[in-house]
Amino acid sequence: MKFKLNTGRTIWQGEAIEAGKNLEMYRKAAGVCYFNEEDMMKLNLKEGDCVKVKSAYGETVVKVKKTNQPMPEGMVFIPMGPWANCVVMPETNSTAMPSFKGPLDVEIEKTDEEVPIMMDLMRKKYIEC
Repeated sequence: MKFKLNTGRTIWQGEAIEAGKNLEMYRKAAGVCYFNEEDMMKLNLKEGDCVKVKSAYGETVVKVKKTNQPMPEGMVFIPMGPWANCVVMPETNSTAMPSFKGPLDVEIEKTDEEVPIMMDLMRKKYIEC
């Protein structure tokens, strides 16, 4: 199903990044995709399911979380971080920071794949380059 992806900071991602990017706490805070309840029902998703998010720039697997904030149907949100980096435009325009602001067109489907740990995510992303 097609969605518009937005990314940005969350308090949980900010707290977890300070604790350490290699910790499970960070994966749980940044390796997620927020959906509204209506879109979760359309895809037959529940919190904790895994989805594959694909864009013109790449793909990643993240866990489903239901947003507790109003969000339009057809919109999803992934916190800034390595999982979002896999799908956003990689051009940094000399800032060393990917272009996180969107919205970006993505395709999302339920998957049995697990959310990769940081080490595996980095190896896959940078060994392919």
